[in-house]
Amino acid sequence: MPTMNADAFAVGFVAILAIAFVGAVIMLIRRARRARAALHGEGAVAEGTIVRVLREPNGAYLVRYCFTPAGAREPLNRDEYIGYLDAEVPEVGARLPVRYDPQAPERSLLVRKA
Repeated sequence: MPTMNADAFAVGFVAILAIAFVGAVIMLIRRARRARAALHGEGAVAEGTIVRVLREPNGAYLVRYCFTPAGAREPLNRDEYIGYLDAEVPEVGARLPVRYDPQAPERSLLVRKA
């Protein structure tokens, strides 16, 4: 009966860990997409204001917006990556609708034109 040397065992173990890691990342991405889709259809709506627009080194845009959820005393500031197209980037001061989860208002997103 052949025996497995330590190097082959280590390579196999690392491969199994890598596969498990990739699987876990895929599950987290799917969960985040489902949560985002639920907000699109079921979230409460508030008016938000664009506070800051930054262009990341990779070319993507990061937008900071603020909005006040219903019943809240203070506005929330949130950041959202909005993509790479200049045409999709709102200007600072623009007012846009925001969808948020009434049970957890920190879960929010900018409503984009279809």
